[in-house]
Amino acid sequence: MKSVSFDKAPIWRVIASRHPPIDLFESVASAEEFDALYELEALFSPQYAESTLLPSLPRSEWVFGPGAGYIMAPFIYRTPTRFSNGSFGIYYAGLDELTAIKEVAFHRAAFMAATREGPMALEQLILRARIACDLVDIRAEQIAHPEWYSPSVSDYPDPQSLGLDLWQKGGDGLAFASVRHPGGECVGIFRPKVISGCRQSRPIHYLWDGRKIASWA
Repeated sequence: MKSVSFDKAPIWRVIASRHPPIDLFESVASAEEFDALYELEALFSPQYAESTLLPSLPRSEWVFGPGAGYIMAPFIYRTPTRFSNGSFGIYYAGLDELTAIKEVAFHRAAFMAATREGPMALEQLILRARIACDLVDIRAEQIAHPEWYSPSVSDYPDPQSLGLDLWQKGGDGLAFASVRHPGGECVGIFRPKVISGCRQSRPIHYLWDGRKIASWA
């Protein structure tokens, strides 16, 4: 596998609009200022403090200031994904806006179908950011390593093993072909510090018709 240098803006990410940025990272300028606020937060919500990945994330990787809450969020919450078993966080993004939209649309549809939700509009928010990093490039590995590109939402042991190995070796992340948007490309970033300039682009609504996401606007 080869590494490719990326210095690219924008990259695109779609999140639920009900998830605001983490204010603690938005409102301070340094780790020292953060410590005081975090200790206060932990006093009032110890379960929150204990359930996050923050203690395992090197302080040198933390980012602060406008947009930092959006950057830090996926590195703090324990969420198993294609390339992570939940022991570390990944900032996923599309290299184009449509790829990001279709990737998230697939997963939102899977959740809505599993919970048998009736028709509704799902409020989302599109973020844009910049990355400057070296990524392991597996975009052309779909034939050689189909196990990394399983379309199943639960068949992730092989790509999770790959992601864990790259993360443990200190890598910045990886670039991969989109599974949900043929021809699209995505990145999975392991280090918050290589992401900058994250800001809101625009709101978007997925229209769930009770069986599928029929459209978005």
